[in-house]
Amino acid sequence: MTMTTGTFLPFHFQTLDSAIELLLPYGEQRQQLRIHEIGNEWFGREEKRFSHSLPESEINLLNTLAGESCLVSNAMLEVLFLAEMYQAITDGKYTPLLYKEQPSLTHMPAPASQSWRVNPMTKSVMLPEHTYIHLQGLDKSWSLKRLCDYLKKTLSLSRGRLLSQGDVTVWGSSSAEQEPWMIGIQNPWKENIKLGAIVMPEGALSTYSPLEDHRDGDASSDVLQCTVAGHDLVACHVWARLLGSLGLEAGLSLLAKRSDACEAIVLTKQDELHYYGRETSLGHRWLDLQVDQYHFSDGHKKDVDSFT
Repeated sequence: MTMTTGTFLPFHFQTLDSAIELLLPYGEQRQQLRIHEIGNEWFGREEKRFSHSLPESEINLLNTLAGESCLVSNAMLEVLFLAEMYQAITDGKYTPLLYKEQPSLTHMPAPASQSWRVNPMTKSVMLPEHTYIHLQGLDKSWSLKRLCDYLKKTLSLSRGRLLSQGDVTVWGSSSAEQEPWMIGIQNPWKENIKLGAIVMPEGALSTYSPLEDHRDGDASSDVLQCTVAGHDLVACHVWARLLGSLGLEAGLSLLAKRSDACEAIVLTKQDELHYYGRETSLGHRWLDLQVDQYHFSDGHKKDVDSFT
């Protein structure tokens, strides 16, 4: 992805197995040092909480104690409640609870009848035996969203952009002239070629390719890459992954059924670009798209010939 940045100061962090870039307007030296301190502390704390790469992380402890009660932090409780919500919203297609790896059960989702139990009085969680939690990036998008909220509401920073791999959230304007942010969507087939761009004064988007995810990649999916844009970064991330794993038809059908706040562009393995969203967004919010099929959020579909 590429962005117009205007006059901003970049801050770089590394955590949760990904690089993070934060763009903020130039400020006083003291404020710059404070932002570095806040970011390092923030992502360092989240890595100790959610990283599967750290044996002593909170998520690894919770998974190790499956079948037993485990005390968890307020942040972990918040993310687990969020995971439960998206499991319900997506009709169980988002499945954060999996069976522990066995020869015949590698990465197999636990049935809907099994779920973790939360004791709000003791702030403890018990996973069913022989299961573990994999949040599939929801934890990272939640952490980015919460930091963005902190920067806006607590530090009163009026504009900025936060990026980590395919996840990006923006607020305010991209320049002193009050121009919105313009984000280019990379074509995975062709280096330095864009599928198009999206203009956002505020909001979020997530780009995902199932081919890049060895754990969730589904060879039967006809999706090569998908980008979901909306107001909430966590929602965009969850829906982008589901579109990639479920495939075009099933993914768009579920998105249309369960979300009225997200729009998407999907590139299939047949090199066809599909657009899902409001017709009024074309040429206004989404720019320079060479769309093969339009799936408008009022339920009807048009190919290029009928649209033109």
